[in-house]
Amino acid sequence: MRAGVSRSDVVDLLAASLGNTKAEQAVSAAAVALRLEDSSFPLERALALLEKVAEQPGIVGITARFAKTRALLRWTP
Repeated sequence: MRAGVSRSDVVDLLAASLGNTKAEQAVSAAAVALRLEDSSFPLERALALLEKVAEQPGIVGITARFAKTRALLRWTP
């Protein structure tokens, strides 16, 4: 398991489908809602961040749900 996941790693998971700007906005809004101010965090918080983004309706939420699955595959042994 990785020691920390950067905020940009989370954005990158979403950016392919949403574009960089929309992905950054979604991650930033979720980070504010969860009070995650660091630029990297433990895997559990990164997954919580994706879960928060997944609460959004439409393509943003759908993309975040798929991204969470990819994150689990990529970031866990």
